Amino acid sequence: MKTFLDIVEWMERRTGIVQGAKVFLNERIPSSVGWRNTLGSLAGALLLVQILTGFLLALYYVPHPDAAFDSLEWVSENVTLGALIRALHYWGTSFIIVALFVHMVRVFLSGAYKKPREVNWLVGLALFAVVLALAFTGQLLPFNQMGYWAAKVGIEMGSSVPFIGAGIRRLFTGGDTVGALTLTRFYALHMVFLPGLLGLLVVLHLSLLRRHGPVRPADDSEGRTEPFFPLQFARDMVMISIGLAALCAVALLFKGPHSPRLDLTDTSYLPRPEWYFLSHFEILKWTEGEAQKIIAAFILPNMLFLALAALPWLDRGPSVAVRERRGVVVVGLFVVASIVGLTAFGLVTAPEQAGADAAVAVEEEAGDDSLRALLASGRRVFRELDCPKCHRINGRGNTTGPDLSGVGLRLQEDYLRKWLLNPQAFVHEAVMPPVKTSDEKFEALVFYLRSLHVQPEL
Repeated sequence: MKTFLDIVEWMERRTGIVQGAKVFLNERIPSSVGWRNTLGSLAGALLLVQILTGFLLALYYVPHPDAAFDSLEWVSENVTLGALIRALHYWGTSFIIVALFVHMVRVFLSGAYKKPREVNWLVGLALFAVVLALAFTGQLLPFNQMGYWAAKVGIEMGSSVPFIGAGIRRLFTGGDTVGALTLTRFYALHMVFLPGLLGLLVVLHLSLLRRHGPVRPADDSEGRTEPFFPLQFARDMVMISIGLAALCAVALLFKGPHSPRLDLTDTSYLPRPEWYFLSHFEILKWTEGEAQKIIAAFILPNMLFLALAALPWLDRGPSVAVRERRGVVVVGLFVVASIVGLTAFGLVTAPEQAGADAAVAVEEEAGDDSLRALLASGRRVFRELDCPKCHRINGRGNTTGPDLSGVGLRLQEDYLRKWLLNPQAFVHEAVMPPVKTSDEKFEALVFYLRSLHVQPEL
């Protein structure tokens, strides 16, 4: 014991760490903050879990399209507690997004964005945006079905930005399509740039919180204070313990991730993002035409972010009481309800995914390897052109366009070719664009559609 105390004393004389801890634990805070101010601590603890599990996964991960999926599957199957580590990292993303979202709603309702805390509100918004960017870039790293299509759709949304869209596309893909360079760039963003930026923002956020302290609730008329330790410290520890226990329970029960290996020829897979991007996905599903897609993909989310950033200057009244901010609170709760409602709608209406070996149609038996290869190529082109976004086959897919189940029975080859090249010539109000691809890919696509000549049972 004496040796330990000597070491502590030696460290204290050189670093002042003990005195610093005492200052932190004895800092005075409003007695009325209570449990409402524990979500930030929970988010911080969840962030540490993400850092630790991400580091352990990075020890085995191979950032190459041919090895990424297998390297993580190897972790699950061969590394001690590997499956649990993957599940904790996967579900930890959802937990930290929920914690941050609820924390920001609490900050909004308590008016903690008002003077002199405007900068900390902006830093909090930036923190949330970086966490979402980490979630997005992390989706591609397993290079599975969900990750590939999430990256492809996300990059397409970025390419819709006026004037700089093409540059954004080249920056993130590194080529003509999502591939090895895309994976490398997402890996660099996920492992180096974004964590570094997140660390700087966390330090700045905590420094500003220490400078201004927690906001006093509007119904606190007594103005009493108490030291952070022991009551508020204990509340934080209880909330962190409950959150981490829930995360471990979910990871053990549901495991994850569940997306199959990438197969561009598998048209049974319907691309859908993770639940935390579903609200935006649902809005995009309801848009038609390039102008509407630009509004939904770029203008709408950026307008929301800018409105939140400008909130401290839009709501400049001195009071933090909800009853004196009714207009702002009603608008804010409407936005929150819209996001939650769209997310719930997306979860409830999600189509059932077919298994990796399920077919979306009964295809004509190919007589030799060359025909089988042409058939596989046609299925790949069908997927690359995002045809399942509009067309349904065997009960799976969207209903914006015609159902293609058994299309090989209904349309002659010559008619099918003309229809693909110029849909408006047959249906004047058709929103489907003409198929523009190489001759080789076009022939493969026609062959694949002609092979759907049996109407499957639903």
